[in-house]
Amino acid sequence: MEEELFTELLSKMLSGDITPDEVIEFNRLVADNTSFRKDYDAIKSYWAQDDEPYENIVAIFEDIKKRAGIEAKIPEKDNIREISKARYTFPWLRTIAAAAAIMIVAVGLYLFKTKSVEETSLVQLQTKQGALAQVKLPDGTMVTLNSLSVLKYPNHFNGQTREVYLSGEGYFDVASDHSHPFIVHTEKAAIKVLGTAFNLKSYANDAQFEATLFRGSIQATLNNEPTVTVLLKPDDKLIVNDSGHQLTKETYAETAWMKHKLIFKNEPFNLLANSLVRKYGQNIIFKDKTLKSIRLSGEFENENIQQVLLSLQVVTKFNYKVAGNTIYIF
Repeated sequence: MEEELFTELLSKMLSGDITPDEVIEFNRLVADNTSFRKDYDAIKSYWAQDDEPYENIVAIFEDIKKRAGIEAKIPEKDNIREISKARYTFPWLRTIAAAAAIMIVAVGLYLFKTKSVEETSLVQLQTKQGALAQVKLPDGTMVTLNSLSVLKYPNHFNGQTREVYLSGEGYFDVASDHSHPFIVHTEKAAIKVLGTAFNLKSYANDAQFEATLFRGSIQATLNNEPTVTVLLKPDDKLIVNDSGHQLTKETYAETAWMKHKLIFKNEPFNLLANSLVRKYGQNIIFKDKTLKSIRLSGEFENENIQQVLLSLQVVTKFNYKVAGNTIYIF
């Protein structure tokens, strides 16, 4: 179907992942179809401006996808981490959207589509390694996703609650609706809110879950302790790990990732290594397992991964070796 082909090639054109042959095919589609040419001109016009709201670019893509019949459906019961089962992949937004009221984010977003016989289905989005993404949900809630995160949400919120599923890290600015609580399901806890702003960190390969509240109030129900609910007030930070859960206070480090900064305080080396992998895209293997538990603090923004490691060597004793895309720490 030409609509679907156009959408896929347009996505590749914007992300820079298009081949020379695909460029030729894309140019042919644009030349032969007035609607395609109009869509492409709209995208280029948006690209040339830096004062348009982020929603404009989303609306353009949503219109294109609807005409192409791309509903991005995935069965609700599917495991959120089983994204390899998706039939089509579209890296459909990879740019910087600048606006006074909306944070500038580099968007690296995958959109998945698969057929489903179930009436209830979810859109599934995944950020690429080293990229951030921002999406507006059907109720107006804004979500910013960190690198290698997966968010699942319905095309329309129906029923008494607004429920989404997160694997990874996301900052939620929830649209207020006291009649329909907003619930975020993660691997270790479910977060229930009415209208608020908070950050959730729930990566599958991290031993620690974190929920940090900035505005409003949230209620956390722990999956491994279903009878336990924890109420958070502004500036509270909930930490859940194998040792149980505890409430602490937030610092500016929790949302540093939204500004492409890496800030950590008294953090185990293995957790920091996971953050480095997500930010820089290189694998890290500990040859000396005892180094995993060493706690480190630091703040980095524009440094590359080797500059980060060299700085950490100043405060703790370890060596590292780079072999291809893997860093060995010993």
